[in-house]
Amino acid sequence: MANDSIITRIREKRLVVQSQARDRGAFRELVVLYEKKLVYYIRRMIGEKDEAYDVMQEVWILVFKRIHALKAPEAFRVWLYKIAHDVAVSHLRRKNRWPKSIPSQLELVSSIDQWDEFKALENAELVHQALEQLSPVHREVLTLRFLEEMEISEIAQVTDTEIGTVKSRLHYAKHALREQIEGAGHE
Repeated sequence: MANDSIITRIREKRLVVQSQARDRGAFRELVVLYEKKLVYYIRRMIGEKDEAYDVMQEVWILVFKRIHALKAPEAFRVWLYKIAHDVAVSHLRRKNRWPKSIPSQLELVSSIDQWDEFKALENAELVHQALEQLSPVHREVLTLRFLEEMEISEIAQVTDTEIGTVKSRLHYAKHALREQIEGAGHE
């Protein structure tokens, strides 16, 4: 599996370099490579399927216009998600659906560390329903961390926040997700 990951990263870097030289076929391959994951990420952020496709189109237009300025082709994935984050947040702000401020200190719940999120993730449908109930900020960090498998530092770059803030958001997002899942189990 690690070998597949290396091959995918090499292919991606080649496609980025070719796209920077305005190779439209290579750019189309990049779109195909990321389309499903990107629309999933955007949908998790904004909550509306039809709007997610509109936002995704806007993202790809910006990527096409700006890809020549990307200095490190190996950073494409984080750069792409940063653009998607910015476009989605702008979209949510226009619709007054992005929180104006995000609390940095919330009360800790001691049992959060004992909750096994991977066991809860076995029921994908329940997780997707629970994600819909979370704030956009919490949906975003959970999606990037567990579904896009990004490192904390990459999430910090995408969201333009400090590493400590990302860790805090992940902590509270897992807590909120756990509450949603456990609440759904009692219905």
